[in-house]
Amino acid sequence: MYRYYIIAAIAVSLNIADASAAGKRDSIGVENYNGKKLIVHQVVSKDTYYSIARRYKVNPKDVLNFNDSKFLQVGVLIKVPTDLPFESTAPTATGAPGSEVAGNQTSGTIEHVVQRKENLNMLAERYGTTVNEIKRINNLRSINLQIGQILKMPAGSTAPEPPVSSPASLPSVTPSNPSEELIVHTVASNETIYSIATRYKLSIDQLKAKNNLTSSSLRVGQRLLIKGEYPAVPVPEPATASDTLNSITDPKLRYPASRYGLNQIDEKGTGVWIADADLDPTKMLVLHRNAPIGGIIKITNPMTNRSTFAKVVGKFTENESTKDVIIVMTKAVADALGALDKRFYCNLTYGASEVTHEEEQ
Repeated sequence: MYRYYIIAAIAVSLNIADASAAGKRDSIGVENYNGKKLIVHQVVSKDTYYSIARRYKVNPKDVLNFNDSKFLQVGVLIKVPTDLPFESTAPTATGAPGSEVAGNQTSGTIEHVVQRKENLNMLAERYGTTVNEIKRINNLRSINLQIGQILKMPAGSTAPEPPVSSPASLPSVTPSNPSEELIVHTVASNETIYSIATRYKLSIDQLKAKNNLTSSSLRVGQRLLIKGEYPAVPVPEPATASDTLNSITDPKLRYPASRYGLNQIDEKGTGVWIADADLDPTKMLVLHRNAPIGGIIKITNPMTNRSTFAKVVGKFTENESTKDVIIVMTKAVADALGALDKRFYCNLTYGASEVTHEEEQ
């Protein structure tokens, strides 16, 4: 008899594990990107572009290019493009932030993004409905809410009041047009461009156009113009020779590096490591077309978030193995970057000397 009890207990535990795995959310939300599903992913510890792409079964280079190779750190939101068609689905039983939502309004309901200190009683009063009705529409089993959670409200209910200005979210700036109120939103953790546009009843395209955004990526602390216009900024007068001298002696340099004869070049492209008799594979050496020989170059592998420095010992000529690449390196450099393939995408940063410019001319 005891043997049967043990088998039954194991079966129950396996079912519970399957259920919890099925309920695990891979993302904090999705967006509609040209009819395709765009996954919003929040970076956690040890995440890399390669591991995120493998998690969602997409090409790592697509994720890298879509997010402009931005540096990954815990809490950063990135977008994962897929070839899956975007389909509107109802929120799940828990109503957590991973639920898929399409558009700003669905038939018979409007959407509300839960903010800090909000609860069901406050939302029921604001929208002219009841707590039980909100729970019924969203299939909620408890009254607990999460910041950023998307809830559906009856479409005929009272429209939400505009967000109250606070020192943390609205800077004290005098609008250039007194007749139009200035509203500026500071991006908080877990917020996306979709949730912010929904909060202020704007489309994503309107919000991007008002802030001159070329992508949907946001960073925590970024300020977005919602309404009104910023006051005109006075054009600074050209710096005099004495100003330049003062700024150089001052440890806080006020002007770009180019004002002081310093130059920095950033490049992105494909790198390759090779085994060559003239290059010691155990040393950090590279070949580059334009970087000054004898100088130091910084190389970053955005797929692994690892960077290293190497010495430029010469220039390379294009052949079958170095076709369409921007840098050639030793095996030691590739290992320091955690390269998985012989050819891989990388970012370069190096200083340009006056000799380099004369040679190019």
